[in-house]
Amino acid sequence: MATRLMKQERRGHPRIPEQVELSLQHDRAALQAETKNLSASGVYCMVDSFLPPMTKLQVDFALPHGASAARIRCTGVVVRVDPILSSLDRWRYSIGIFFSDLSDRDRSAIAHYVKQRLSQAAS
Repeated sequence: MATRLMKQERRGHPRIPEQVELSLQHDRAALQAETKNLSASGVYCMVDSFLPPMTKLQVDFALPHGASAARIRCTGVVVRVDPILSSLDRWRYSIGIFFSDLSDRDRSAIAHYVKQRLSQAAS
């Protein structure tokens, strides 16, 4: 008997395509990144330097919110690294960062923002 398998989404939080500037701190190095997508559990972003999986980072960004912005500061862990050849000899990296230490207030702010953006996209 043939069984049809359905692909299940493993993420617990919806994500949206969103470009937000991030500041990342690793050891004593500071990196700038821009998100490709965002959820209450993490971000997928682009960086110029290789960061191996399981690298712990300090993440800082402003979540757009009308005239003001909610400042999000947390700890994250690199869970995915995709190298991209951006020019003849220059590599960039798309990385997935899981928010490993995020306050309930900040997680709620991100979840609310994502929900708003999804509602706007649906209408």
